[in-house]
Formats: sequence, structure tokens, C-alpha cells
Amino acid sequence: MPGFLSGCASISKGITEAILERDNEDTRQCWITGRSFAGLDSLFQDETSEAANPLDPGKLKVLMVHGIGDHVPGYSRRLQDGLVAEFGFDNMDETVKSIDLASREYAGNLGVLRVHRYMNLNRSREMLFYELTWDPVVAGEKHLISYDNAKESSINRAPLNHTLKTFINSTVPDVLMYNTKYRTPIQLSVAQAICWVMSDKWDALPNNQKTYCDANRSDYLSQFDDSGIAIISHSMGSRISLDALQEAMAYVTKRPGYEQIIDKMKNKPIYLYMLSNQLPLLQLGQPLPEVHDQVRAICSAYGDRHDERFFEKLQVVAFSDPNDLFSYKVSPEYVNRYVDSRLCPGVTNVLVQVAPIRSILGAQELANPLVAHSDYEVDSRVLKMLVSGFGMSHGDDEVRERCEFIESIPDY
Repeated sequence: MPGFLSGCASISKGITEAILERDNEDTRQCWITGRSFAGLDSLFQDETSEAANPLDPGKLKVLMVHGIGDHVPGYSRRLQDGLVAEFGFDNMDETVKSIDLASREYAGNLGVLRVHRYMNLNRSREMLFYELTWDPVVAGEKHLISYDNAKESSINRAPLNHTLKTFINSTVPDVLMYNTKYRTPIQLSVAQAICWVMSDKWDALPNNQKTYCDANRSDYLSQFDDSGIAIISHSMGSRISLDALQEAMAYVTKRPGYEQIIDKMKNKPIYLYMLSNQLPLLQLGQPLPEVHDQVRAICSAYGDRHDERFFEKLQVVAFSDPNDLFSYKVSPEYVNRYVDSRLCPGVTNVLVQVAPIRSILGAQELANPLVAHSDYEVDSRVLKMLVSGFGMSHGDDEVRERCEFIESIPDY
């Protein structure tokens, strides 16, 4: 009997170790389809690598736009830490500049823009990371249902149900309010953030002030040619960022006096890296953009409407976990139809399993949908693609080994 029990114990131990070993093995998959895309590393402008000039380093400006849920300044810390590690930055400015955003069109609170400055050891590279928190635009309205999160309301709920209800209370209202009177101020918040990104260098940025970025200033865009520009968005922030770019373009193209700005934009690529997006979902019931189905005519160098382009190109990279309940693939057909053609959009889809898939009692498999929605910025493959891009001369060995890639050839 003791020998038999010992044998059972050994078998049990072996099964347990096999399960643990299987669970520790990273089997998450990754599929990339679409255009080859550049990463942030290739966007540094005027870099002096041999003889670094601290007065004129290679510059990169990155804007972060959050999505649904409750956010406070500092929410992008995980993403910043990941990018800093990938770039190998050694220095940061001890001052974090904070701008309370204002607008001539809206008297309410437009949120906060915080700016971090990172550099490498010889200061030949500089990244300004702009973190936008637009939550204050809708925080007052969301307070209407905040009582439902309190202990008095939750006491009769099962703990898991209370967690889910709290999540719903903090996220669903954002989607609902974006299609009401708050759509314009939320877009204004992003537009003001973009304005600051495209304007001054670090030393000229205001700090601890409520102020307005004026695109009519004579020196506006004076730093535009010296910096690579990218937007990283999460969740509904992807839709908001794209809408804000389209609205800003429509604004300046219909008013006299912006000709110089338009000329500069035409030769500038903009990169939009979307960590989860609801573009198709939030397009439901919305009108088509003013100019659509004209990407080839406008964006091809040989197109008969080429002079109407607003950017050299808008490279859209859509990161989506297939188990993320709040994310959708973005097809080239969608981009051509539902994104203004004058932005010259092109798309790459990165389907990446961010959340590990676990077995439940050996019968069903499940990936935590909340992890699948919120942990893009700590996934090493996502971070490496943000920095190094993918395809052609871009990419990182780890990503090449763990991702399948089918490249599409642009038709313009």
C-alpha cells in the first residue's frame, strides 16, 4: 500500500508539474496583415549620432490619448516605462510640464496635458511624451451614477457582479456621451493636445497654466519639420483621435490664412498606433466623411487630385487581441470608405494575443477579456513593434519569430 500511495503521489506530482509547465509556456500567437510600417525609432528627426549636439537632438513627439473608463494624470506610466526601456533612454527631465487645456469655442474643462521629456546618455535623442487626460470633460455627468458604486448599493450584489457593474458604470457612459453634446469638447481636447504637439519645443511649452494653443500664431509649426510625430491611442481614444484629425483638417482647409500650414502638412507623415479600437462599431449611424472612396486619386503621386491631400500619409496600425471584447480589425475597405481620403490613410492590422488562454477544468478555454483590452502596453511584442515597426527593413527578431506576417502591396 505505501508503494502504491507513493506511486500515486509521483503521478500527481508529474501531472501538476506538467500543467504548471504548460501554463508557464508562452503560447500566445500573433498575426500581422497589411502594409509594412515604421516604428517610433525611425521617426526621430535631425539626429546627430556621431557628434551629438545637445542643442539640436533628434526629436520625437508622441501623444497618448486614452479611451473608456476613469483616468487620472499618470495613467500612461506603464506605456512610458516600456518605451523608455525599449529605447534605452538614460535621462529624463525632472520637471513634468502640465497644461490645463482651454479653447475659445468651449468654456468648460477640456482636461490636462502632461509632457515628459526623455533623452539618451549623450542627448542626441529626445522624446517628448504628451499624455492627454480628457476625462474631466465628462466627469461631472458620470458623477450622476457614481452612487451605484458605493457600498450601500453593492451590499446586495455578489462580489464578481459588483466588479462588473462598476466596470460598466465607468466605461459605457463615455461611449454614450461621445454621441451627445460632449462629442465636440472631447474632440477639442484632442485637437488642443495635437496643437501643442505640433507647436513649441520643450523650453517654450507652458507649465502649470490654463492656456490655449493658437494655430494662428506667426511661429506656429516652427518646430514642425524638426520632429517626428505619432499618436498612440487606446480603446475609444482611437476613434476620438481620428475624428479630431478629420475635424482639424476640415477646419483649416475651409478658412483663409492657413495655406502655409496646409503646405507643411502635405509633406509630413503622421502615425496612429491604436491599442484596441472601436472604429467600425462607433461608425454605426454616423455620416460618411466629406471626401471618401478617393484615396488613390488623392494620395497617389500620379493622382489627378493629389494636391488635395492633407498629410503625406496617415499610417494606421491597429493592434487588437482577438479576445478583446472592445476591439475590431480595420479593413482597407473600411479605411477607404469611412476615413477622409485627404488624410491619405493606410492600415496594418496586428492581431496579437495579449491575454494568455487558460483551460477551465480541462474543458473550456478562456482568455480574460479585461486583460485582453488593457494590457497591450506591457506586451513585449507590442512594445517592440511600436518602437521598431514591422516588415521590410523594420522589425525585431522576437517579433519575427513569434508573428506571422502577410504584407499587402499599396495600390497607390
